[in-house]
Amino acid sequence: MKNLFLLCFFIFSYAQLTIGQQDTYYRIKADFTVKEIHTDGTNSITMGQVYYDKSKKKIVYNVLFPEKEVWLFQDSLMYIIKNDIIEKKPLVPGYIDFSVFNLALNNSLKDYGLKNNMIFELKDVVKDEDMVISFWKPRNEFARLLGDVKVSVKDNRLFGVLIYDKDQRLIGKQVFLEYIKIGALEFPADIISYTYHENGGENKQLTTYKNIKVNNWDEDLFYNYAIPVH
Repeated sequence: MKNLFLLCFFIFSYAQLTIGQQDTYYRIKADFTVKEIHTDGTNSITMGQVYYDKSKKKIVYNVLFPEKEVWLFQDSLMYIIKNDIIEKKPLVPGYIDFSVFNLALNNSLKDYGLKNNMIFELKDVVKDEDMVISFWKPRNEFARLLGDVKVSVKDNRLFGVLIYDKDQRLIGKQVFLEYIKIGALEFPADIISYTYHENGGENKQLTTYKNIKVNNWDEDLFYNYAIPVH
C-alpha cells in the first residue's frame, strides 16, 4: 500500500491552478478504504480518513486499520508517524499536485492536470464510442525521461489514465468510477489503480471514498498536521 502511493504518478510537472472552483473549494476530507492485491497474490486492506487543504499542500492520512499511524505527504517526502517513530520516504515530483484531491479542488481532474503544464503537450484527440481520448506526449527536452500519457473522458468526466515510460512500456493505469457530487464539485468515489512491473508482475489497488466533506472547519489538527518534534 505505502509503496503504491509512491508509484502512482511518474510525471515531472506541476499543474497550474485554474480559476472556477479555486476560490470555492479549498478543503476536502473523506473516509477511505484501500484493498490491494499484491504481485504474489496476497491481499491487504487499509482504512482511515484522509485530509487535504490545497493552501497547505499537505495530504494527511489518519490510518486506523490495520494499525494506527499517520501518513503525511509534504513537499518531496512521505512521513510515516507511528508511536512517535518517524520514517521518511521520497516522493516523485508532482505527487501532491497530481493527487486526486488537488486536481478535484482545482477543477483540473477532467484533463488530469495536463492542460496547463509545461512538460506535456497535446498531440491528438479521438472519439471512441462513448469516450473522448486525448494523447499527450512529453516535450522534446523531456522525452528521454518520460513516456506518453493517454486520458479518456466519459460522460464529461475523467474515466481512465494510461501512463507509459520513456520506452513506451505501460507502467500504470487508473480507472475513475462512481462520482459523487457535492455542490459543483465532483469527486470519484471509486478508483482502480494498476502498477505494472518490468518482470511482468502487477499490483492492483481499489480505493473507495465515502462521507466526503468539503470546506469543513473541523479537525484542523489533521489539515494543519505538523511533524512531531521530540
